[in-house]
Amino acid sequence: MTRITRFGRAGLLLAVAGLAGLKPVYGPQVFAQTTASVVQAQAPLTEEEQKVVGYVLEQIGKSKAGKPNFGPETAAAVKKDLGITVAPPMVPRIRAAVVEELKRLEARLTLKEGSKAPDFSLPTLNGGTVKLSDLKGKVVVVNFWATWCPPCLQEMPVLNELSVAYKDKAVVLGLSLDEEGLPITEAFVKKLGVTYPIVESDKKTYQAYGNVLTIPHTFVIDKNGVVKNRFVGNQDKTDFEAALKAAM
Repeated sequence: MTRITRFGRAGLLLAVAGLAGLKPVYGPQVFAQTTASVVQAQAPLTEEEQKVVGYVLEQIGKSKAGKPNFGPETAAAVKKDLGITVAPPMVPRIRAAVVEELKRLEARLTLKEGSKAPDFSLPTLNGGTVKLSDLKGKVVVVNFWATWCPPCLQEMPVLNELSVAYKDKAVVLGLSLDEEGLPITEAFVKKLGVTYPIVESDKKTYQAYGNVLTIPHTFVIDKNGVVKNRFVGNQDKTDFEAALKAAM
């Protein structure tokens, strides 16, 4: 299976075979609107390229599997469903159009900095429950992630280190978007040596946080429950630590 991913500090959306990052929580109806707008907005594209861009966006909206990078699987799907052969010169243009539209979509959907962080009560790996409002008075880092997301796994040791260093002033929460359930999640957490609370996100929560489009996606919430920073993509320790200190 191929997936969309956003990775690196630059925060650019990139589609890479076998990597993960996209969680299509907003549904096909959003992409129906997006598809219509991108066909009109991307004037430099040929008619065939516009059709392929719309097709890719529609597929992303239907499933967390997708591949705007146009590997063999995606090219074959486009050929089968649209009857269009994706030639090599078309690939960078189509990819750029998809990336730009996803960035615009995310800007419209995501919970903004300065907003009140929505409360949630979610189950933990150990059978307990974590409620955001119970943590008022501490800085809270809400990190949306999944086991199939390599960039997520790369930054988890950094988050774990910070959770230990600032345990008296801050709490890190890992909100898993895995569909396989907590047992699968628990195995990955143990392997990584993560000690901060991992909880299972639900539809209501990721919708409340702006229909998280790509992961890892992290919100730094201050002691008063206000979103102070939002990070998309895996970050380094310096960026996270600066955000934590600013929120204290």
